[in-house]
Amino acid sequence: MIKVVVGKVSGPPADVSQEELFSLATTQALFGAEQYTFAGLLTGEQSQDFLKLVPELKKSPHTFVLEEEKLLKKESDALAKAGVKVETVKEKKKEWKFDQHGVAEALGKRDKKKLWLALMASFAAGEKAEAVGGLMAWKARQMKDANLSRQLTFLYHDSHRGAGELELLLERFALKL
Repeated sequence: MIKVVVGKVSGPPADVSQEELFSLATTQALFGAEQYTFAGLLTGEQSQDFLKLVPELKKSPHTFVLEEEKLLKKESDALAKAGVKVETVKEKKKEWKFDQHGVAEALGKRDKKKLWLALMASFAAGEKAEAVGGLMAWKARQMKDANLSRQLTFLYHDSHRGAGELELLLERFALKL
């Protein structure tokens, strides 16, 4: 069996000869079929040599996954003629994620309004209050402001002692800054 994946390459180009690939395809496995993954076999000068092996790879009990960044029309047509399915993988766009360092930046500038807005955005984005509080405490230590660092540490411990939820305590801290 042969599978060609276009658009996803997990490693460096494969350094395998035509003879080695033929040997893998025709050798029976002791413990059942195995899967071999090769990157970049169908690009460059050696592509025609490897395309000649496609019938042997298809007959093999093993699965051969060929990963390619791009596939030229010539190679694509040869694979289609041999009956090999070519799968194209497109990368998903990364979703916007909250920039938690905006909280630290606002604290560093001691900007009460931006800090409060950044806190509200972080909580709306699903950030945990402990993570945001830890980031703020890190920034206070980086600023070498022992008082701020102590206040933030006490907020964390007070929230666990029942003085209120950490989100509300951090919000109150931001508004009093």
